[in-house]
Amino acid sequence: MVVVNGFWKEDGENITVVNVYAPTLPSDRWILWYTMQNLAEQYKDSCLYVMGDFNSIRYQEERRGRSASWDTRDMNKFNDFILQSNLNDIQLSGRFFSWYRPDGSCKSKLDKVLVNTYWINKWPHQVIKGGKRTVSDHCPLHSFNSTTDWGPKPFRFFNH
Repeated sequence: MVVVNGFWKEDGENITVVNVYAPTLPSDRWILWYTMQNLAEQYKDSCLYVMGDFNSIRYQEERRGRSASWDTRDMNKFNDFILQSNLNDIQLSGRFFSWYRPDGSCKSKLDKVLVNTYWINKWPHQVIKGGKRTVSDHCPLHSFNSTTDWGPKPFRFFNH
């Protein structure tokens, strides 16, 4: 887990971004979630953005394929962590699954973006789009605010 804390240049808002790569062993993940729950409590009064590979699914529908097994206890602990941390799962657009076995026989939604209420209030139109998988077996996640105004489109005259 990597934690970066700073201030948004425009208005001085306190922002915390956490990048997660969760362990593959459930018991190790549960320790990480407990640590992250404490972190969420520490930054509960500022914008908190938690993203990465959680190596867990929230619901059975988030895993498909040949070895589509799920651990109900792990799902419950993951969902409890999200609930107890007052985080919201920003839905992935563009694709449903974020991880694919190289031969395509199994796919899961392991990568997520979780944000707190402060983040949602500041950027209510947050969009997470799944990119094309290339080198990794995970798809990159692109985060942006869907209502960003980039100003007027440039206008050009072509005199021939």
